[in-house]
Amino acid sequence: MASRRLCAAASVFAVVVSCAVGSTAHVPTREAVPTVRHPAAAGAPAPAPVVVIVMENHGYGQIVGNASAPYLNRFARRGTLYTRMRALGHPSLPNYLALTAGSGLGCSSDDCPTRSYRADNVFHQLQAAGERWRAFEESMPGRCVLHDAGRYVVRHNPPAYYRNLFPRACTRRDRPYPRTLPTRLAALTFVTPNACHDMHDCSVAAGDAWVRDHVPAFLDRGAVVVITFDEGSGSDHIYCAARGPGIGRGVRRTTRFTHLSLLAGIERHLGLPLLRGARSATILPI
Repeated sequence: MASRRLCAAASVFAVVVSCAVGSTAHVPTREAVPTVRHPAAAGAPAPAPVVVIVMENHGYGQIVGNASAPYLNRFARRGTLYTRMRALGHPSLPNYLALTAGSGLGCSSDDCPTRSYRADNVFHQLQAAGERWRAFEESMPGRCVLHDAGRYVVRHNPPAYYRNLFPRACTRRDRPYPRTLPTRLAALTFVTPNACHDMHDCSVAAGDAWVRDHVPAFLDRGAVVVITFDEGSGSDHIYCAARGPGIGRGVRRTTRFTHLSLLAGIERHLGLPLLRGARSATILPI
């Protein structure tokens, strides 16, 4: 897929990471790092907005072909399934940091303190480029809440951990999941269902019903939606799939990808420099 460049006009890029069934297309095991252009210098149309939806703690085989996940399997059949997507390990939080900063940043537990990492991250990259981002956190009781509250768990909310998003950006852009989506999405929207709807505490069927009810609205707004899981149970082989503008329909990609690959794909799509481990990762094509 040709590299897309980000322009100064507002755009939205939706990625929901999910893995399901498709055809038999292949991608190279390694892609060259693209030339990065500043958004203001780009002359091409703005790329589609990206929406990334992260689910919890289920392996590839628990989703693909599971009758309790009809929407996730249909989503994959109508888009691209990344059949060898892998998490970086356990527990949750280091995977969320890797997805957004290109590294677990030395965090090896779910108890690493919020607002503690000075590391650059994709949210700050967009902010520095004059582009909007949003994080929509279901059941979060206010903006940029830095502690668990009911079914909102802060370890699934990566903007809460980056010091360069404080004091203003996190409060302005890290929000409870809205009743109605904005007509125009931000360049990147990071979506975290609550601890029931992401399958952490509730069933596969409950999570599948949530994405069935919410993903179509993002697609209707022209987003690329990627659905993925933070980690598997036992094996770190996880479901990952994408749909939206420029995404192949009924495609299976059998290259091995990781969360670092997804970050690299998002950054390439948006014309941003690749961060840390994303520089050497196989770029996930979106």
